[in-house]
Amino acid sequence: MDKNSEKQAYYKALENAIIITLTPLEGLRKSTAAKLILGGVIGCTASEIAQEINMDYETTLKNLDKIANTSLIKAVKEIVKDHPVLLIIDDTHDHKEYARAIPVSRNGAQVFYCREHKRYEPAIQLLITVKDLRTNETYIVAITPYIPQKVAEILKERGEEAEFKTKIQLYLELLPILLSEFNVVIISFDSWYVNSNTVGELKSSARVVEGGRSVPVSEFPQGEYLVEYLGTPIKLLVVEDYKGLGKRYFFSTNLNDTPEDIITAWENRWDIEVLIRELKALGLDKGSFLTWVRNKGFITLKALSLLFVLSFKYSLGLHLGAKRIARLIKTVYQESGGIKKLFKWRRKT
Repeated sequence: MDKNSEKQAYYKALENAIIITLTPLEGLRKSTAAKLILGGVIGCTASEIAQEINMDYETTLKNLDKIANTSLIKAVKEIVKDHPVLLIIDDTHDHKEYARAIPVSRNGAQVFYCREHKRYEPAIQLLITVKDLRTNETYIVAITPYIPQKVAEILKERGEEAEFKTKIQLYLELLPILLSEFNVVIISFDSWYVNSNTVGELKSSARVVEGGRSVPVSEFPQGEYLVEYLGTPIKLLVVEDYKGLGKRYFFSTNLNDTPEDIITAWENRWDIEVLIRELKALGLDKGSFLTWVRNKGFITLKALSLLFVLSFKYSLGLHLGAKRIARLIKTVYQESGGIKKLFKWRRKT
């Protein structure tokens, strides 16, 4: 492929990626929405985004408010269609001592001071992805800010609408929608929730019921066991030394699953860890705003920007991280002469 053909392939991939990413956005002009998504790829903070796309900073912030309630499900559905998918659930930050976190400033939107760890830590988002089991491509379908209980109380005092919900409550609100939209064959969790078609891992302190007795899983030697966990029958798979990482305890609610089935489904879960890393590379933790809605808008914009990056990456078969692809996109974007020349918007007739 010559250089001109390569450029054309890049331009086409960018155009297709932006069309997909714009699918769920409403209430914004296409050109404005496209600029914001590209800005979210190239710039980390809101001020950097505004500078990159030559948009007034206050206008950029107001547009974040409009993006706040955007659903990613519609866009991802267009990509994966009715393919069988693995639903993967995790959070973007592994510290769950929500009762011990307090805001460090009046905005308190993204960063909290943790009394237990005695350090500043980023806020937590509940992240849900789907992995297309035909193409092995993974996409974010939901990213929901998880408001610590103490922070919810402070936000209410300021007059903002903020309701504390546990991660399970947040997930259960989304689950019926996800199951109706996608062909979900497996759900991969940590140990905090068990449902049908669930594969996960238990901590050594977790207790299961065997023969009417509550037993810590750490007492089981390597092997397979039919037990109950949180009232649900599971197949427990104990691996004495999993990849040199010590003893591990995997489970599946499908009692017919083989050890290979369980391990394969669990290892596919690693894809969500990669996406969390990619979100942070695009600046997920770089926002701090006066309102919780604006903070949510920033988080959603970063998720949309990553969807754009992944669509571009997968269509060209690239094997690069989000940061390197962001630099490539910036180069292509600049060489094209800007958004008006790169994308030719047409009115629907």
